This record gives sequence, C-alpha cells and structure tokens, in this order.
Amino acid sequence: MRVSKEFYDGIDYILKKSEKEFDDVIAHGVISEAKQIKFTNNAVSTGKVWEDRGVNLFVAKDQKLASTLVKELDKKSVNAMVKKLARFVKLTKPNNEYVGIDAGKSKYKKIQNSYDPSIPKLNDELVDLVEAGVNGALSKGAERCGGIIESGWTKEYLRTSAGIKAKQKGTSASFSIRAFASKDASGHKLSCARSLHHFKPEDAGKRAGETARQALDPAPGKPGKYNVMFDPMAFAVFLDHVGDAASMFSVEAGYSFMEGRLNRRVASDQVTLHDDPLLAGGMFSTSFDAEGRQTRRHTVIRSGILRTFLHNTSTAARYNTDSTSNAGIIAPHAWNLVLDTGSFELPEMLREVKDGLYVTNVWYMRFQNYKTGDFSVIPRDAIFKVKNGQIEGAVKDLRISDNMKDIMLNVYGVGKHREQIHGWEVETPVKTAPVLVKHVKFTKSLEK
Repeated sequence: MRVSKEFYDGIDYILKKSEKEFDDVIAHGVISEAKQIKFTNNAVSTGKVWEDRGVNLFVAKDQKLASTLVKELDKKSVNAMVKKLARFVKLTKPNNEYVGIDAGKSKYKKIQNSYDPSIPKLNDELVDLVEAGVNGALSKGAERCGGIIESGWTKEYLRTSAGIKAKQKGTSASFSIRAFASKDASGHKLSCARSLHHFKPEDAGKRAGETARQALDPAPGKPGKYNVMFDPMAFAVFLDHVGDAASMFSVEAGYSFMEGRLNRRVASDQVTLHDDPLLAGGMFSTSFDAEGRQTRRHTVIRSGILRTFLHNTSTAARYNTDSTSNAGIIAPHAWNLVLDTGSFELPEMLREVKDGLYVTNVWYMRFQNYKTGDFSVIPRDAIFKVKNGQIEGAVKDLRISDNMKDIMLNVYGVGKHREQIHGWEVETPVKTAPVLVKHVKFTKSLEK
C-alpha cells in the first residue's frame, strides 16, 4: 500500500501551477486498489484486481468553473494541461452563484474503524470468504446462490489554494449474496464493513438462505394497501432517496420532495435521521469534504421535522447559512445516513403489523415525479404474508406504487437492531433497523 513520493509531489506541482492561472484551486489526489470476485451457481466464476490513481482538479477564475481528472503527473504533462484548462475556462460563462471555496483552517478528526491493515493483504482469503458465505446459504436451505465480494484500500491527499492540506486512508470489504431455494423463492443479504472484524459473509449467507427457504411456493399477491415491515435492505433504499432530497442541489434543481419544508414535518415522529461522516466504520466516513472543510454530524430530520438541508460553501451563502461540510463542489451530498433505533424486536414488529406484509428487499425505484415524491419500486426476493402477527407463507407479483412523503409520514415503528447497507440500490451508505410503515399501496407487478 505504498504511495510514491512522486504522486504527492505531482499533486503539489498541480496546485502550484494552477494557482498562477486561477482564483480557486482544489487538487484531490486519490490512489486505490480493489479486488473483486464474482460467484455463480455456488462457485467462483471470475476475479479481477485493479489499481487506480489520479487527481481530481477543480478550478475557478472570475466565477468561471471547470474540472478535470489528471492522470499524468509529470511536469510537462501538468504544464500542458493547466494551459489547456485556462483556455477552456476563458470560453465558459460565469456562474454568478459561485462564491468560492472554504477558507477555514481545520483540525481533522480520525475516523474509528476505517482502516484495517489486513484488508490490503487479502488474496486467496477472499475465495475462502466466498465459500463460507455460500456454504452458509446452502446450510439453511438454499439450492444455489450467486453474488460478489470486493475488498480494497484508498489513500486521499487534498490540497487547496485556500491553504488546506489534508490526507486520510481507508479500507473496505463488501459481500452481496442472493440465494435461491427455487426459481420463485430467493433471499438477498449483504455484509459491508471497513474492517475484517465487522465483516460477516457467512452470516449474510445463512440469512439469505433462510429467507429463500421460507419463501418457497409463493402465491400471487393481491393489490391493496398493507401495513408493512421493511427489512433494512429494503428501507435503506427509501432513506437513500431522502438523503438525495435533502441536498440543496436537488432542491434547486427541482428534484426534491422536501423543497420548502425546512422546519416543517416531513416524517412521523418516529423518524430521526442523521448524516454522520464521522461514523465509526461507516462506509463513506471521511474527515473532510471536497472543499477540505472538517466534517461533522448533522441531524437532517428530528422527530419528523426537517432540520437542515445539506450545503457546500456556495449553496450555504445563497441561503445565509453555514456549510454543512457536505461538498461536492457542485452538488452537496450525504456521507452516511443513520436512522435512530426504536424499541422493537423482530417478533414484536410482526405483531405490530398484525395482518400485512414483510418486504425483505426492493429494486428499480423510479420516480414519476421527484418533486411530488410519486414513485414505484419492485419488491425483490421474499415478500412474506403476515397474518395475526406471524409469517404465514410468501406472495409474489406485487409492485409498490406510492409517494415518498406518505411513506415517511406513515412510519409507525423502528426496530432495535441496525445494519449498514451499501450497494447497487443504496449509493449512499445507510444504517437502519427494520421499519414499520402503514397503508403502503401495492399494485400488480407486470414483471414475469
């Protein structure tokens, strides 16, 4: 995991040359290595290892903005790139809403459980972890399973024209497994962590296999409104979109169902949601944002009331508030979304559902209207029928067609035990327990 002195020197040289041409400069160097294994039909199918390095460069001159990715860091290449970028910036139109980058001096906090020196050394051990996950699924009733395991490390080095100098390193591991007990009976679970101590592929496999076995022989579901218990895998998808809607970029672009609702109710009083970039072991935990500002935890929704939108320096200036340390230069974004736990154990939650559904996973969430919050999403894998507070078989062929505002306002319970979810449908890591939502509208799925 050595990073050459030439890489750091190249970043410093980029900053030095760019400062002569531009008012504001941010040079964010990233070097990383990743390993990936895919498995199908219970066996490893493909493997891949790749390394990447480069410098994300942002510049501003007279409120004219540009960005590029720099791969060649020798002085000749940098000199040519800066001249070319300067010519390009002259041709662009000013962005009158841009007010500069953060100029504050920060003392960065170390993120707990964000780096494990054993992860970069993983090689054949990744195959062992895949086998443990697959065997776990088979031991609980699955017939076949497939998925992916990934591990990697990243080193970052940030320099800005405002004098900010920051660096950090991190590791990560993720395992996603989908188990089948039959064609129509499947379960999907994952494990993601920044350290091996918290990485549990075998447990994910067992849970996926058990879910698939319980989902055997699903009957066609009936459209209607149901009380629903959403598994963390499923509800994380909803919270990911809440995080997107909380970005001031989404608000200004007309893509937020929370526009105009600051300090107003956007969810039931059961919902308290934080953005926590300092979360120990958080998949996107970071000491600094893209402007080099020290990150800090924010409560986005407290007891159902929207308390803040997410800002960078420019969006904050437009609304006479402070940056929330969520830059993206152009688009502020959440780091790790964390839902406060409730008081329910899983059996108690099923009793609270009474007669309804237990949705274990969803995918392909699509909005008919981002601003109003109208959406549809397909429940993937097991959908369990709940009768008199007990699981009574599985159903299939249903789609959720509802509204995000109503979903959040209709939350009536949160479980005690949270899981960290990050994957294809959940781009921003979410830490959530199972969640109860009343009156969720289901329609007939057209998928076959």
